[in-house]
Amino acid sequence: MKLYNFLFTAILLIISFVLGGFYFQDYVYSFISSNSKLSNNLETDSLQKVYNFLREEYLYPDKFEDKLNAELGAVKGVVESLDDPYTVYLSKDEYKDFSESLDGKFQGIGAEIGLKEGQLIVISPIAGTPASKAGLLPGDAIININGENTFGLSVDKAVSKIRGEKGTEVKLEIAREGQDGIKEFVIVRDTIDVPNITIKEKDEVGIITLSQFQVETAQELDKEIVKLQKKGINNVILDLRNNPGGYLQAAVEVVELFTPKGSVAVIEKGRESNMVKEIKTKKAPKYEEIKLVVLVNQGSASASEIVAGALRDLKDIKLVGQQTFGKGLVQSTKEFPDGSVLKYTIAEWFTPDGSALNKEGIKPDFEVKLTADDIKAEKDPQLDKAIEIIKSK
Repeated sequence: MKLYNFLFTAILLIISFVLGGFYFQDYVYSFISSNSKLSNNLETDSLQKVYNFLREEYLYPDKFEDKLNAELGAVKGVVESLDDPYTVYLSKDEYKDFSESLDGKFQGIGAEIGLKEGQLIVISPIAGTPASKAGLLPGDAIININGENTFGLSVDKAVSKIRGEKGTEVKLEIAREGQDGIKEFVIVRDTIDVPNITIKEKDEVGIITLSQFQVETAQELDKEIVKLQKKGINNVILDLRNNPGGYLQAAVEVVELFTPKGSVAVIEKGRESNMVKEIKTKKAPKYEEIKLVVLVNQGSASASEIVAGALRDLKDIKLVGQQTFGKGLVQSTKEFPDGSVLKYTIAEWFTPDGSALNKEGIKPDFEVKLTADDIKAEKDPQLDKAIEIIKSK
């Protein structure tokens, strides 16, 4: 197949999939429909001419013998030109790594990575992982990975460089707000088995930490609240700090535990004005009267922001901590016959009152910082403030 035909077919598949289809809402399937017509005015002649010219004139013509790589490179170029860190073309192996991370078990350092204003940053180090133990913090800017500058590096490329086999090392050079110069972290990779939920008690308050929104998160949360209530504890702090998100359906099911049936948990707006969807709770709440406070920080992203925003808008539940990350985009996936996958943005999320999440994040009702010195001293002023608020209700 010529490059021209390959590229045209790829773009055609992408557009028809967006218009017709079946999409992956931050990792959960749903359906949309559209009557839009596809235009055939796709200008690829220049691309074909450049390809042909280089085949004839470039110093190393043997590099053009692998036409498949050239074609895949062209597709990746189209995707990267969109300048959207969440729209990426993944090889079969890259997609396998991505899927494993959603299941909560993979080999690496245990940190969610993202882009903010073009800078590669740590969104959240997962508690108990090498990243957390080494001292990485949300908001840390990753300047170099193993000596390679990260300027212009996509999130997925960065993740592939940071991940690796258990027992091997990765060297990260980090810039941190309030810290002079660059600090080097040498981190030994390990098998990351992310605990979905952990619980502890303090001052007759149940503190439930959700590390990700996985398929069974709401059911596990339900069980833990039941255990607390059997002990006579009805004050609960939901800790979403450093929770990078996960399945949308899991987030909605968590909101469902505390809000009236039929409540709008999140609003989704697509590319067309008529592509607006209100995603509502479907069950009667089990804990509508429970006393609840939510902890968030700059590592709370995506599904975490949906839950925090919904609970605040629908129940006036107070948020404590720091402003959230601001990842309010919906991705869909399209798998190709070779196992490669296109992950692309199709919509934005808004809280029930219409507030945008993407790039904005959520500002907590009570802003409390947690510094590196606090962590070293094993202090948690954010949790202390949350306990103070919930006990004053």
